[in-house]
Amino acid sequence: MPTSNGREGEPSMPLVKVYLDKGSKNAEQRADLARKITDLIVKETGMPQHYTWVMVHEIPEEDWIVDRLTVTELKAKLSGK
Repeated sequence: MPTSNGREGEPSMPLVKVYLDKGSKNAEQRADLARKITDLIVKETGMPQHYTWVMVHEIPEEDWIVDRLTVTELKAKLSGK
């Protein structure tokens, strides 16, 4: 049976990418989040936890664009400033 990694009979290795505002979580919080995501993948797929990769990317607010606004600009707009 083909899998998402393209190799017959070999299980795929889930890769979960999480993007957060830079500085919104400390290292311990990011690690805890990654563990919780891993636990969910294991629960839902039945795969061993060592098959799951979680990557946490921190992105500066000025590099997030929503509705043509940076997150910084959007926060200001929503707060009425």
